Amino acid sequence: MRLPQGALYLATTVILLLAACQAGADTASEARLTAIPTQSPSSTNDVARPIKSTVRDSGAGGVTVEATWLGRQADGTIAIKLTLDTHSVDLTSFDVATNVTLRDERGTEVAVSSWQDERRDSHHRSGVLRFPALSSDTNQERVTLVVRNLAGVAERTLSFEFQR
Repeated sequence: MRLPQGALYLATTVILLLAACQAGADTASEARLTAIPTQSPSSTNDVARPIKSTVRDSGAGGVTVEATWLGRQADGTIAIKLTLDTHSVDLTSFDVATNVTLRDERGTEVAVSSWQDERRDSHHRSGVLRFPALSSDTNQERVTLVVRNLAGVAERTLSFEFQR
């Protein structure tokens, strides 16, 4: 079916307006954290998109940890949104920047370069982690977010698997 020129123009305008409204609803920090496109798969500097962009743990110690891969940023850092949810633990005292690292498949860990709280209350906490780029000499197939010392759990791991 072929739409008349005016109807096509109207439909395109509505779609663009809806997309602009949705983008405006995002927080300023999320707007600044737009992932840049990955390079070709043959490049050793790219960090490909994960098969599952959001991973979640089992909720040990009464706290569920969820991580969403935001990707490589324009400044070269890797951004991950972290969400902590509970009904029984006070999350305000958990030091995210000290207790979270990113581990490559060789076992090398990098520390958080920055943490930006988006929501900070006692039972629901979220924000964006930034890490320095991982070693460029490895074509990563798995990257693991490591969360330590949260709600009596020594170490939790959330892995992102990448398709190459």
